[in-house]
Amino acid sequence: MTKISEVSRNWWHEETEGVAFTHALDMKKLHEEQSPFQKIEIFEHETFGRVLTLDGLVQASEADEFMYHEMAVHVPLLGRERREASVLIVGGGDGGILREVLKHDFVTRVVMVEIDERVVELSKQYLGINGDYDDPRAELVIGDAADYMRKARAAGDKFDLIVLDLSEPVGPSSTVFTEEFCENFSACITDDGVVLDSDSIFVGKDRAYFLQELCGDKDQNLVSIMQNRKLLPHVSGYRSIVQLYPAAEFGFFLYSKDGHDYSRPVKEHVGRHYNPALHTGSFALPTWWKTNLGF
Repeated sequence: MTKISEVSRNWWHEETEGVAFTHALDMKKLHEEQSPFQKIEIFEHETFGRVLTLDGLVQASEADEFMYHEMAVHVPLLGRERREASVLIVGGGDGGILREVLKHDFVTRVVMVEIDERVVELSKQYLGINGDYDDPRAELVIGDAADYMRKARAAGDKFDLIVLDLSEPVGPSSTVFTEEFCENFSACITDDGVVLDSDSIFVGKDRAYFLQELCGDKDQNLVSIMQNRKLLPHVSGYRSIVQLYPAAEFGFFLYSKDGHDYSRPVKEHVGRHYNPALHTGSFALPTWWKTNLGF
């Protein structure tokens, strides 16, 4: 009989980052490097395919990345009638958000700001889930998103959709989990625009927790900052599942000035995961969401 210790020593374990909850995956490492910002690893899993991790935390896998990327993009873009739309992607180094945004011909401009060029390059090489960086509508900016947003606000630049495609609030992402960053992106949204944020949600014995606050601290929870500060006064949410993220429950959060209801799609679109019925159904929230998360 094989002892558990003899089996588990060959498995990769996700870092818990204070969550006291982790994944264990039997994977083969294809690439590892330390960039100027973080440890980047690419693995191969027999069932889930290629898996990207940053500082020991799963960011994307070939098997389920479309579940996250489609729901993050098509709900805010198709939940309101627009003749033209400009989009800012904060983070998104694997390129999946860009891919989904570029599927819509009414999108005229997409700026993607990623701090770590090596994440972009390695994701293109190993995952191949990215959109077309050569599309004339797309602009890739390698730099600190907090700095970019500060300059965009000073220049009066505005976007119809801002997607915060962020890793956990540790390492290079820690600079954007601040009130100043929230103030800046709130100033860069059009009057009828919307900001999309997302996070895994854990249900504890006493209340619900965002992964952001478990990895960092409660002050680094963007949802709570936006709810408390009312920088964009209307906060709503919808839910989905992404199988390799650390909690079965995954939340998407919409911040806006006008409180538009994004639950009814205005255009027909069917993806591998997304469809109009799922779009509307994702806004049906459990009672504990409304009780614990303020919705």
